[in-house]
Amino acid sequence: MAKTLDATFDPSSKWLPTEEGVYPAHIKSLSTKEMNTRAGEAIIVNMEYKVAEEVSSCTQNVWKMDGYKYQKDTSGNRIPVTNGNDGEQAVASCSHLKDKVFYDNGYFIFTDTSSASKNRRYFELLDKMNVKCDETSVEGKKVKKLVLIEEDDVVGKPVLIAVKRYEYITPDTKHLSPDQQERRTTYKVASLEPWEDGTAIDPVELEDDVPF
Repeated sequence: MAKTLDATFDPSSKWLPTEEGVYPAHIKSLSTKEMNTRAGEAIIVNMEYKVAEEVSSCTQNVWKMDGYKYQKDTSGNRIPVTNGNDGEQAVASCSHLKDKVFYDNGYFIFTDTSSASKNRRYFELLDKMNVKCDETSVEGKKVKKLVLIEEDDVVGKPVLIAVKRYEYITPDTKHLSPDQQERRTTYKVASLEPWEDGTAIDPVELEDDVPF
């Protein structure tokens, strides 16, 4: 005889896909690696972001789905789910995104002076995270001396992340003709802003509950 469990499931609940948008989150982790690029040697800073429970107050448009795929009309456009009375597109809470982890595309730090102008995006990250840089002089010009950000500087900090959809070709099909290549999509953090009303949390709270 089957044994009763404490686990439950609501059969009336509907699966919702991830949509592009701006969501409240906390920085979960930070890693760095060195790489040789066409613009010279660079350090790449990557971060993980865990969506906060406040995401439940965010909403997203609802579209007709065929399993995990969007239903589309003859023009290739997604078909909206509409409200019965006014015909406006239905919206749903983004609560399904709570605790979801997103990754960014990385922040590049070019260590060669000739590529210093490419460090603007990283400097803006430092500024948003309130990480201060000392001022120095290079050839008589005042510049900012960049610092390498560390986990203690950012992990647990509240941020608003702009999540964007990216399409890519799988590595094992890149050498094939376009009609044979396999394309997939992923969602990554394109940019971030300080979450002024958010509260920093202990990094321990961001650790995964399930080891796998």
